[in-house]
Amino acid sequence: MTNILKFHLVQDFPEQLVLPPLASKKLIPDWFKKIPSKNEDDWTVKKCVPFIDAMGVGYTILSHMDIYIYQMKDGNVRIYCPDEKHQAHCKRWPPIETHPQRQFPGSPMSGYTIIKYMSPWIIETPPEYSTLFLPPINRLEIPIIPLVGLVDTDTYFNNVNIPFIHTAMQPDEQKHIIPAGTPICQVIPFKRDEWKSEYTWLNKGSLDKQKEEREKITSERVDWYKKNSHQKKKYV
Repeated sequence: MTNILKFHLVQDFPEQLVLPPLASKKLIPDWFKKIPSKNEDDWTVKKCVPFIDAMGVGYTILSHMDIYIYQMKDGNVRIYCPDEKHQAHCKRWPPIETHPQRQFPGSPMSGYTIIKYMSPWIIETPPEYSTLFLPPINRLEIPIIPLVGLVDTDTYFNNVNIPFIHTAMQPDEQKHIIPAGTPICQVIPFKRDEWKSEYTWLNKGSLDKQKEEREKITSERVDWYKKNSHQKKKYV
C-alpha cells in the first residue's frame, strides 16, 4: 500500500505563483553530479549509497519567492520582495519573520538571529504518521540551517513554519538573497511505531557471520552494499 503525504496550500494567492514541494531525489545538486566516481587514489563519495540515499529521502520544501533580507546593526531584520507579482502578498503574509533571541536563553542559538520561514503549506499524513523537519541533507553550500523539528502531522492541521539560521547573516546591513527555489528544509514522514532498545554480545556463530560478511565487503569493496543490502525507497 502506498501512503499519501498531502501538501495543502493555505495562502490565498494563485497556485502558479508558488513552487510545490518536490521529492528530494529530484533535487540532487549539480556539484554532486559533477563529482567523478573515482579519483587517482580511491572511490569518491559519488559511490557512497547511504550518502546519496540521505540526500534523496522524503520531500523538500522550496522558497516560493525571491526573498531579500538584511540585518540592521541593532539586530532587526528587514525584508524586501522586489518581485512585483509577490509584493501584495508580501505585505499581507510576509515570507519570513524573526524569533527574538530571548526565546533561546542560554542555548547555542542565542548568539544568532533566528529567522522563521512562513511556510504556505499544511502537511497532512495518514493516522499514526508524523513528519521530521531537517536541514537539506548534505547540502552544506546552502547558507540556511533550519532548526530540526518533529510534528505530528496526522493531528496538527496547520502550516508548519520553519525557523532557521542564515549562516551569512551579520549585523552589517548587507543584503542577502534567498532565491526562489532554494531548498529550505527536508521533510520525512515516518510511522510512530513503538521501539525498545537492547544490547547484546554476539555469540560465536554471529561473530563468524560478521567476519565472513566483512571479508566479502573488503573484497568487493564499493559495490557490495548496493548489491546486497540496499533497499529501494520510493517518494514520488
